[in-house]
Amino acid sequence: MNTQEQDHPSPRNQRIGWPDGGTSFSNDRHRILREVIEALRRHPIVVNVRGHPPSTFTEVRATLAPNRWGYGTESATFRVTWQPIEPPEFAFHYSEDEFDCGWHYEPNPHVDGYAHYQERDGDGPYRYEAISFDGDTAPELVWEVMERLKQRLVNQE
Repeated sequence: MNTQEQDHPSPRNQRIGWPDGGTSFSNDRHRILREVIEALRRHPIVVNVRGHPPSTFTEVRATLAPNRWGYGTESATFRVTWQPIEPPEFAFHYSEDEFDCGWHYEPNPHVDGYAHYQERDGDGPYRYEAISFDGDTAPELVWEVMERLKQRLVNQE
C-alpha cells in the first residue's frame, strides 16, 4: 500500500462484511444518504428528493426550484454522493441547462487538499477553487451547501 492509501484508504479497503450480506460501508452510506434526504425535504427550494437506486441508495437526486430565490431558472437538479470512509468523501452537485457547480470533498488533481468548489458554463471547462467546510455532519453540510448555492446563484444574476 502506498503512503497516500495509508493516509486515506480507498472505500474498497474499508468494507467489513455483515451477516445479512451487506457491508458496513453500504449500510453507513444508506443511513447517511437518508439523513441527506430528510434535510433536503425541509429546504424551501426542494421540489422532489429521493435516493437512487430506490432500495440501496448510492446517491441522492433532487429537483430544485431556484426561482423561489428570485433566480431566473425554474428547475434544476441537485445530486449528492457520499463515501462513508474516514474522512468521508462527498459531492453536492447542482446542474441546470447552461451552468453547473459543485462542492466536493474528494481527491482532485486541480486543487491542493480535498475540499473544493467547481463550476462551469455550458460545456466549457471547469474552474476550481480550494475551499473549506464548516459543517461536520451530512445534514449540516446540506444546509451549508444550499446557502452557498443560493449566494452563488443570486450573485450570478
